[in-house]
Amino acid sequence: MDMDNDQKLWARAQNYVLSRQSADGGFCFYRVWGVEESTAPDTYYAVAVLRFWGMAIPHRAELVRWLHSLQDDQGRYSSLTNASFGVRALSLLAAAPLRDPRPHVLNWAAQAAGRKKAANSETLRDWQRCIQLQRLLAPDEPLPEIMRSGAEAILHGMEAVAGGFGSHPNLIDSGIAWALQRLLGQPHRPQDRIFLHDCEDATLGLRLSPDGASTRLEAIFWGILQMVHLHIAPQYPEAVMAYVRACQPVNGGFGRRAGAIATLEGTFHAVMIAAGLSRNPLLQMLTGISTSEDVLH
Repeated sequence: MDMDNDQKLWARAQNYVLSRQSADGGFCFYRVWGVEESTAPDTYYAVAVLRFWGMAIPHRAELVRWLHSLQDDQGRYSSLTNASFGVRALSLLAAAPLRDPRPHVLNWAAQAAGRKKAANSETLRDWQRCIQLQRLLAPDEPLPEIMRSGAEAILHGMEAVAGGFGSHPNLIDSGIAWALQRLLGQPHRPQDRIFLHDCEDATLGLRLSPDGASTRLEAIFWGILQMVHLHIAPQYPEAVMAYVRACQPVNGGFGRRAGAIATLEGTFHAVMIAAGLSRNPLLQMLTGISTSEDVLH
């Protein structure tokens, strides 16, 4: 019965994702509210889960054209976010940017390194996206020193001595930091394995933090992803899937937590959590945070 229910769960999710494609070929989770405004993150999330399900990407030619339109004549993107998600979506479509975005990415790193802002969650996420993008665009080249030093600095500023990352260590900041460490080829710290286990919970599957009483799909996603990398079997996989199911409203997508509105990001997290629990080899390719030596078993 659970298997039948989960087949219906994913069938509803597939219909949800397909319903969020805009006229220009991109995707937008709020388009049903009368707004045709494709976004690079939503488009990446939609393409990734459709690829995972082995489904054809509708209006592929229009979609690639829309993704190409995110660059200007000099190859720049309006933001690092658009660069990261736009290039990653193109990669999943076996396409490439029209112009090399690496000078734009290097310029972002140089500016970010010069700002010397206090370490925070947003800056950590930006550096992870920057290094991920550089690795995707130039997998066989060494990282520019300014990128490596900037990424190492943010990791140092966010690490907690007792384990985990964040001003208040939590699974989201920690998961992003662990992904960044892998992209840099750094070993994981033994205390982070303990932190990860301390987040496990018989009711929620994985808590946001060891001393917390709540969670969200993004936290579970990053925790499961790290468990896959470390070849750790989660203690409470049934609780994880029960939480995932509780996050699906009637429209078929998934919200960040039970009762939240569905988004393409939440749906991506739900699908990737299930992929991690089943050790599906597509997980590494679709999340794009592993090095060439980092093989999923």
